[in-house]
Amino acid sequence: MPALKLIIASFFIITLSITLSADEIVLVNGDILQGLQTERTDSHIIWNSDNFGPLSIALDQVATITPEVLNPIIAATAVAEVAGDGPLEGAIGLSGLLRSGNEAREEWGAAIDLAWRNKNIRHRGDIHYQTRREGDEAAEKHYDIDYAFDWFFRDSWYWSNTASFGANDDRGIDQFYTVGSLIGNQLWEQDSGALSVESGLTWISETFAVSTRDQRFMRDKKDERLTWNWSADYRKIVFSNIEFFHTHQLLVSVEDANNSQLNTDIGFDFPMIDNLFTEIVLKWDYDNQPVEGFEKIDRKISVGVNYSW
Repeated sequence: MPALKLIIASFFIITLSITLSADEIVLVNGDILQGLQTERTDSHIIWNSDNFGPLSIALDQVATITPEVLNPIIAATAVAEVAGDGPLEGAIGLSGLLRSGNEAREEWGAAIDLAWRNKNIRHRGDIHYQTRREGDEAAEKHYDIDYAFDWFFRDSWYWSNTASFGANDDRGIDQFYTVGSLIGNQLWEQDSGALSVESGLTWISETFAVSTRDQRFMRDKKDERLTWNWSADYRKIVFSNIEFFHTHQLLVSVEDANNSQLNTDIGFDFPMIDNLFTEIVLKWDYDNQPVEGFEKIDRKISVGVNYSW
């Protein structure tokens, strides 16, 4: 337990020291400006000066940019000054399966993914819902609601605070929620693709649902743990207009390395007409300590129609 407390304290001390940092720009004429860089083009940078507000500075006038530690009030003010209205991007997807005859089965899924970015502030949110029913059995559901607030404090580096809530009957989880704080890097983001990685700490609370009579005592059992989180999101346009994507999230308990999970999505987006596209995705989930009666590995291939804007 002392080691765990030391890990937690060290992480938040490092996180705080980073997030309270800003930049100092030195111009070729000797002028020095305190503030934050919020945007960069091929010829200019947009500098949010503490004293003069947003400034457009030609790159050939910049000598150096160096970090300087600020107090929390100035850092919070800088974040508020650069926040404003920005474009909302997102996608809505639907998938379904209906079978009758020798096997009566229906399966439906819906997903909404949203992202809003303005200068150094980004919001990300998604809602995923799936339901499956076989014959006269009760429907099994899997849903999750996720939200992330990202602050780009220096170029491609950002501090992400996340929260999620949901349930997963396929894994015997009646309810779960997570909260996390991570440091991320948007390694690149272009029209042809993007790659981001994140690492930090995530708290997980899971309540198990067990329906068999001999396991009834586990119905209210909870598993709560602090985990190290390593995530990545990679997207790349291939063959001119087909998008390949790969995302994963690795969660390892800081107290028991054998208690770990890996969730991975790999797939392709095929354009149809306008903003409509077909998505084929392989979902591969691994849990080395699953609820009793459930397998460690889940695999699923889904095909759906999506609309993006």
